[in-house]
Amino acid sequence: RAIPPTRAMGRPTGGASASKKPKAKSKPKQRGGVDFKKYKHKVGRKLPPPKNATNTEIKSKMIVLPEQTMASERAGMAVNKRGLTLRELLQQTVHYNPKVRRAAMNGIKDLVTKHPAELKLHKVAMIEKLQERICDSDKVVRDSLYSLLQSLVFPSLKEDNAMSTRSTLSLLMANVLNGMTHLSMDIQLMAFRFLELVVLNFPSSFPRYAEQAFNNFVAVLSNDRIHLQDKSKLNSILAGLAHCLSLVARVTENDDASNRLVQNRPMGELWKPTLDEDNPGS
Repeated sequence: RAIPPTRAMGRPTGGASASKKPKAKSKPKQRGGVDFKKYKHKVGRKLPPPKNATNTEIKSKMIVLPEQTMASERAGMAVNKRGLTLRELLQQTVHYNPKVRRAAMNGIKDLVTKHPAELKLHKVAMIEKLQERICDSDKVVRDSLYSLLQSLVFPSLKEDNAMSTRSTLSLLMANVLNGMTHLSMDIQLMAFRFLELVVLNFPSSFPRYAEQAFNNFVAVLSNDRIHLQDKSKLNSILAGLAHCLSLVARVTENDDASNRLVQNRPMGELWKPTLDEDNPGS
């Protein structure tokens, strides 16, 4: 078959008009500056830090001291096994965390056991600070305070004169009576144990608080919630009440005996000391 001459020569069949292609529209050039410059990062290359990056590098230097400042300040001071002084431990007894208060109570007992002189010098300050723990919300703290007063503080307080002991006990009894009317039943029951402890060690101080104490006994025993508690706690209250009643009976017997003695003495003997004091030369 014969091939057309135009194809044989390699010319386009469309003529001159077919060889021309339409021109692409040129993009309009951007006017003004570029808002954001786009970086083309290569794979694996670390990105450069931004211009407003903050340098977070920290440089530290070691300072070598011949001795620590705290250790030099506490040299010769009485501390417990944790290295805390009595003042620091008393401050920790008012901490909001009950674990810290427990550790502080144990630390005080450890310190005064190792250093009895601290107890003799600061027992009044200890009672003034620790009396607030009678109404503490944590049972372990209250039990620790009871043990501390029973074994260490009260035996040392008996060695003081009556006037200083009376003023110290007045602060303690204010918190004991307050605890006996607390909303929490556990704190109420523990307050009666504190009252019994005070009465056992200082029986002469009870008559001043007898009326208020007996009213609190009646109030707690008439409460229905006391019967739902542990029987051992109820027995503890009854034992404290029996001891307080025995003190009142003993005081009443002593008053009756003194009144009978006065009535049996002649009138001249009753007035004789007064006459002798008024007339020392006769």
